[in-house]
Amino acid sequence: MPLRVLIDAGVVIHSEFAEHAIKEMPESSVWSSDGSATRISGLKRKQPNENEDDRKQKEALFTVGRMIRKKTIEAYTYSEIDVETLRGRPLVQEFNALRRCTFQPCEPAIERSRFRRTSDFMDFFAKGGKKDRRLGLHGQANQIAFLEWLCILDKECVDVLIQHTNVIGLSAFEVDSLRNLEWFQLLCKRSGSSENYPDVFHLWTAQRHGLDALLTLDKKLPRLVDRVKNEKKREIDIRTEVLRPLDLLHRLGVSVPDPVPITSGRFYNLY
Repeated sequence: MPLRVLIDAGVVIHSEFAEHAIKEMPESSVWSSDGSATRISGLKRKQPNENEDDRKQKEALFTVGRMIRKKTIEAYTYSEIDVETLRGRPLVQEFNALRRCTFQPCEPAIERSRFRRTSDFMDFFAKGGKKDRRLGLHGQANQIAFLEWLCILDKECVDVLIQHTNVIGLSAFEVDSLRNLEWFQLLCKRSGSSENYPDVFHLWTAQRHGLDALLTLDKKLPRLVDRVKNEKKREIDIRTEVLRPLDLLHRLGVSVPDPVPITSGRFYNLY
């Protein structure tokens, strides 16, 4: 049975290893028909991370991609992750670690558009963190503003929302999520900053669907989950694992990742 894994946006964005490059061919090159210098379009590897662990984590995505294609891993995504991916969607598919991988859609724990409707697409697609606020984005339809609102809902407010299920258009899954909202609120409180709320929401969505793991390149969320699990008086039952790529491969019994198929310093002709 495949391992069911929610794939974080950062994983998708950093699966792109190549970038466009131009190579100047000498005048004597066979590529030139009139004796002049010729510019050839191609690809080169993006600058690898200087941090060795970060570099190895990203390079392991080629093995993750192969296992998704082989259906050893069943990959999932959902609307909030898709929105995040749009902010930095890979443009070059050659040498993309997740090329030809199929992602199964799943429902968010709670659909943001049920409560935050706007014609301001910049606000809706924004994270709403410190960087966005510095750019003058102060709307209430962005990710963090919505998640901060969820964090202040008390039981009385939740009960009122559930009573108006038909008016709001909530699904049965979302109603159950509202009844489980305290789980999300407690983990957000432990996270220390609203900048971390989107990642907590991804984990909550994965857990609500009973997925085996959330795959992320982030370091903060795995540490937060480990800290909460080791608390003597644990208030949150976290069943979905939070794994970085090498941890996921180790979970599947893979100790040596596939070699990276693109070399630094080499020019790859598009033709």
